[in-house]
Amino acid sequence: MEGKRLKLLFATSNPGKLNEAIQVLEPFGIEVVECSLELVEPDVNTVREVAAQKLKQAIDQGYDQVMVDDTGIYFAAYQQFPGVLTKRIFHGIGYRGIAKLLEGEDRTAWFEGAIAICWNGQVQLFTGMTNGRIIDQIGEDIKPEPGFPYDPIFIPEGEMEVLQNLPREKRLFYSYRRIALEKMVKWLSLQEKGNSSYFQSHS
Repeated sequence: MEGKRLKLLFATSNPGKLNEAIQVLEPFGIEVVECSLELVEPDVNTVREVAAQKLKQAIDQGYDQVMVDDTGIYFAAYQQFPGVLTKRIFHGIGYRGIAKLLEGEDRTAWFEGAIAICWNGQVQLFTGMTNGRIIDQIGEDIKPEPGFPYDPIFIPEGEMEVLQNLPREKRLFYSYRRIALEKMVKWLSLQEKGNSSYFQSHS
């Protein structure tokens, strides 16, 4: 459907996250524009709270029609961990430390992602989850893609390969971010129902 494109700012410095958001939202006629903001990492307990508080910072800096996101991985063997500490734990202990943490433990794990958006003064938050498990043998020669250190050691539920090795279409299928973004699109379509030409048909 031809129509005026909707433009949405994405406050992120992670090119992988940006590319994924573009890949998900482009078919809906939504243009995602990178927005570099100085956002302080809040000291809270859940990725939902992180996303919500980062969005408040963006709003306080005068931004509207903007979204932020946060992601955490959780190990079933450890309650709510790493969660909001996902990035810090990897940088602190690396693959060797993660292997020691999970030695002899339940290797069930899941990703949770949260998208918080402000659109014309309306604030909303959306989440997505991907269930799976951490591989049995974590080598020290793993080379992750920048910004996605857990993808080489995480096997989505129903798969035999780690997330990083799956074809792009399958990776998107299992993406917690895609799930959250598609929920957001449904909400945006209601906000813009008077301007339905913004949204292209998407089957």
